[in-house]
Amino acid sequence: MLALTRRIGEEVVIGDPAKPLGVIRVVDIHGDKVKLSFDFPRETEINRRELAEQKARQPRPDQDR
Repeated sequence: MLALTRRIGEEVVIGDPAKPLGVIRVVDIHGDKVKLSFDFPRETEINRRELAEQKARQPRPDQDR
């Protein structure tokens, strides 16, 4: 795991800096809440952890039973 310290307006580039997969930017910090923006291609799924875990538990229609 990588832990970074960023301030409002600062970004983290994901992937090759010359052709990044996406960028995460710190938009706002209010108390213990941090607002982030994600700039990735539309086909890239981005989910909160709890939603990703919920989706992973559900059977997908393309899976054989």
